[in-house]
Amino acid sequence: MPRRSQRAIQYDDEHSTPPTTRSPNHESHGRIEAWFKDHEDNIQVFLIEMNRKQISIPKVLRFSWLRAEGFESLFQQLKHQKLNTFLELSGKIYPDLVKVFFTNLDFKNDVLLSSIKGVRMEINKRAWKDVVGLKSRGVQVRKGETGALAEFNKMHYYGQCLRNPAAEIKHFHVGGLKVDQRLLGMIVTKILVPRGSNHSTLNEGDLILMYCIQHNIQVDWIYVFRDHMLKAKRLMDFRLLYVILVSKFMEYFGIDVEDELEELTGLLNHTSNQNLHKWVFLRWEMHGQLLVL
Repeated sequence: MPRRSQRAIQYDDEHSTPPTTRSPNHESHGRIEAWFKDHEDNIQVFLIEMNRKQISIPKVLRFSWLRAEGFESLFQQLKHQKLNTFLELSGKIYPDLVKVFFTNLDFKNDVLLSSIKGVRMEINKRAWKDVVGLKSRGVQVRKGETGALAEFNKMHYYGQCLRNPAAEIKHFHVGGLKVDQRLLGMIVTKILVPRGSNHSTLNEGDLILMYCIQHNIQVDWIYVFRDHMLKAKRLMDFRLLYVILVSKFMEYFGIDVEDELEELTGLLNHTSNQNLHKWVFLRWEMHGQLLVL
């Protein structure tokens, strides 16, 4: 009988457990061997390390929602970055196979490599373009690596984003930011470079990405996503991320997902007025404005 779950993922960010595989004791050894065909040496890594890792709850941002809610500048900035398809990714995810993907993940010659059920996945430039419409171009930036952004100064930029520019800066927190910058900060920390918790505190890498987006400086997002995926494999306290994207890559490479555990992204995965207050906003119908409380 099929093992598919048709439940929608509807977990609270901070207090619920993200979708995850069941204990390996509930999986037949034959099924696990099939997952790791041609990579049998990685089975122990999967059982001891990767299967214990949590999966980052996927978030979906509808561009039509941004425009409808009056975030026209942010709409245009994200569109300039060619992030439409990535941010709107939704649909099925395969939690067990996501963990297999990360267990087998490797990086050679600027290409992500993995394998599931003996099917080699070479995530090259063509795959990125076909699945999410991204090209490997733009500045390559991350925390501690500003690349061509000689003019970037995190204190100066953060100060410009504050509602009160004269406020003393003790922490890089989204709480004191203007509305557009606050929403952008949460998009960065929840979707573009997600982490398990503390989405409200911005690190240097977050601020660099925000700066580039707001100034229409094209970022090499393949570089950013690839780097973050490799961290998710390497660091034990890092949640497994981009699970919708990884599942789309599985479909792209023709991985057999029949009879595998399947989850669906649900309404609570989508940015909406109902859950926006969890992203430190509250909407009041007053003169058509978003008021920050």
